[in-house]
Amino acid sequence: MTRLSQRMTPETVALAYLRLFPRRLRQAHQALITWAEEANPDGWPTPSDVCRFSKLYGVPRGDLGGLVGMLSMRPPGTRKEAWLDAVRQPASATRYSISRHSVRVQRAFGWFLYTADLGWFQRSAHTIH
Repeated sequence: MTRLSQRMTPETVALAYLRLFPRRLRQAHQALITWAEEANPDGWPTPSDVCRFSKLYGVPRGDLGGLVGMLSMRPPGTRKEAWLDAVRQPASATRYSISRHSVRVQRAFGWFLYTADLGWFQRSAHTIH
């Protein structure tokens, strides 16, 4: 365990969440997680869920996707959007360069990875969509 993780109590992490992310994004994130727990077979949001909730709450889908471990991108030469899913396909996330995204998306995705490393994120099974 690093010195940083030793100092990061649940209270400290909760305060950082409030400071790092705008209120509307936090509301969308919490609603998305709550909805997906009941609506999806594996209890985790899908890319289409991220798109729907970002539109519903009026927040950038890249930021919201980052908070749940997903990054959207457009492969060169195509108009279709693709999603990297660090939850369902963690190996693909380790090979991907996050620097292609805005600082806000990097912050959101980093938040997801940090809280996952703390053990707050527990998944029982993997589902591929």
